[in-house]
Amino acid sequence: MLGKVLGEISIVLTTIDDFVWGIPLIVLILSVGIYLTIRLKGLQITKMPMAIRHIRDNEKTGEHGEVSSFGALCTALSATIGTGNIVGVATALVAYSGCGWQPCLEPQPSIPSVCYPLSIVW
Repeated sequence: MLGKVLGEISIVLTTIDDFVWGIPLIVLILSVGIYLTIRLKGLQITKMPMAIRHIRDNEKTGEHGEVSSFGALCTALSATIGTGNIVGVATALVAYSGCGWQPCLEPQPSIPSVCYPLSIVW
């Protein structure tokens, strides 16, 4: 009984997931980005010189022991990019059985230790 209910829930969630993570999400993200750009009068473009000026000024007047704006930017980017790399590698390992490597369907006698399906190696 519980297995049947969980199976039905899984089917419903898969259907919703397939719908949401497709074209509708791309359209929604682009629409919100365009709307906010128009509504805020191109804030990300018009205020760029001021942002660069603040970064440069903070680099010159920063006190000892204070994190500069550039240092904070680099830390935030490294945390974001590093986490994305870890997630990307984990996804590749689970979904595609390796980082860009497609396992051979049948063993190759010339390269016996490399070209076996992952299920045999592990």
